[in-house]
Amino acid sequence: MDLELNDIQQELASTLNKYLRSEYDIAKREEILRSDEGISREKWQAFAEMGLLGLAIPESYGGADMTFNEVAVVAEAFGRSLVLEPFLATAVLGANAVLLGGSEEQKQAILPGVAEGQTFLSLAALEPGLRYAIDAPQTQVSGADGSFTLTGEKNNVLGGDVADHFVVTATQNGELGLYLVAADAEGLSRVAQRQADGLGSANLKLEGVAAQRLDAADANAVLSEVLDLGNAAIMAEAVGALEASLTMTAEYLKTREQFGAPIGANQALQHRAADLYAELEYARSMALYSRLAVTSEVPGAEKDRHRDVIAAKIIVDRAARNISQESIQMHGGIGMTMEYPIGHYAKRLTVMTRTFDDSDSLTAELAELGGLIEPHAADLS
Repeated sequence: MDLELNDIQQELASTLNKYLRSEYDIAKREEILRSDEGISREKWQAFAEMGLLGLAIPESYGGADMTFNEVAVVAEAFGRSLVLEPFLATAVLGANAVLLGGSEEQKQAILPGVAEGQTFLSLAALEPGLRYAIDAPQTQVSGADGSFTLTGEKNNVLGGDVADHFVVTATQNGELGLYLVAADAEGLSRVAQRQADGLGSANLKLEGVAAQRLDAADANAVLSEVLDLGNAAIMAEAVGALEASLTMTAEYLKTREQFGAPIGANQALQHRAADLYAELEYARSMALYSRLAVTSEVPGAEKDRHRDVIAAKIIVDRAARNISQESIQMHGGIGMTMEYPIGHYAKRLTVMTRTFDDSDSLTAELAELGGLIEPHAADLS
């Protein structure tokens, strides 16, 4: 199995990283962050023109018909530059929900706009008081025969502040469903907010809001796959952010002087930095492991996909917490200031570890699934 990037993926990474270094540096990101929307529609359009928003969308819907492997390359580059635009919300979560669960008519209506950069999507799954119980929403559905209305509340909807359409989880008679809702639908109200990491989100209130059901596939299976893809993308993004954090920290250790010598000459700091680089490579391996899990075409692989993804994310989350905190510690007092970029990486990494789940919920779920290795009864005969 070849785990290296192929020629197309290497070219994609090289081109995107070059663009981000010149057009999305810390100063330009700060300018976007201070804007009214907190994103740059100009940059979003540039991403569309580069083909980034439709990488995994079939050509028949205006996309590039590639795979999650290419999406992961983009996510890692975006993590390295702390991109604020809702790539995860739109191109990964929303687009895949429509692609996997929508009818042909729904896909034709939504996906070309995503690939062209004209349509923002968002997955509305979290609810007040339910923490991470995403597959058991309290939002209720009324109606039948293609005419549905939704009533309920959603919170922390990633990218929901600018979304044109929402994919909303709801239940009818105890059955989970995914529903497409227009952002300007009557009865829908949203309160935009900014997360600690600067990314936009929203809280939604739905009062008899008209909706279309995505019923081309089982909603539970679609939601599970979409969240696995989302977590795999988050892990790729985390690797990019962690790599940038350590590069910044290493440079600081080389240039910051005390008592006439760089602080990096201190052997204790050298050992700490070396340990962090080893942990980064561990996280990189786990991100790759999750990528392999969501792209496997082996018959029956979907049975292990979710287990493998959450096991990998436990490790990546641990690395994210440790490396981000240690990076700030080794920067000293300047690392605690908002003016210095290392803190922004720490904020993004902290939010990543709590976007769909946290270490406690992941560990509990993995234990319920029996761990990574299926238990076998001991042969005591």
